[in-house]
Amino acid sequence: MRHVTEAISRAILATTIVMLLVTLAMASRPLPTIRDRIVFKPGGVSVLAERAESTEARSLGLMHRTSLGQNEGMIFRFEESGYLTFWMYNTKIPLTIVFLNEKLQIVDIQEMLPCVQRTADLCRTYTSRGLARYALELNKGFTDKHGIKVGDQVTIERKE
Repeated sequence: MRHVTEAISRAILATTIVMLLVTLAMASRPLPTIRDRIVFKPGGVSVLAERAESTEARSLGLMHRTSLGQNEGMIFRFEESGYLTFWMYNTKIPLTIVFLNEKLQIVDIQEMLPCVQRTADLCRTYTSRGLARYALELNKGFTDKHGIKVGDQVTIERKE
């Protein structure tokens, strides 16, 4: 009888461990991302930009990522226009940030470098030089490569 009880206990323990591992694997998988197509005018070049809509997603941004596709980025949308401020704490990829006003016109473009400091308060901040409602992070040099400049327009093709 004792052997049967031990066997049942081991089976329950093994099942619990498997369930825990499956739960951890599911939790560590990235959530499905919604990407919008951002088209720059007049050039017509486009990128697929992951949406950072929630406060948590905006705070995390592209932190901890080691790469970004050639024509990929992240778009941040804010409820109101303002002087938007970003930093590169825990961000490993050099980026270009494009600030857009409510009419989707580029009001500022800045190059941002990774911050290797151990605390966030030691990292440089990047603030838009004009009122902005959107910010688009791209691989560093993307705007130079494609001739994108302040004053250009973009369109956002929202995917649901």
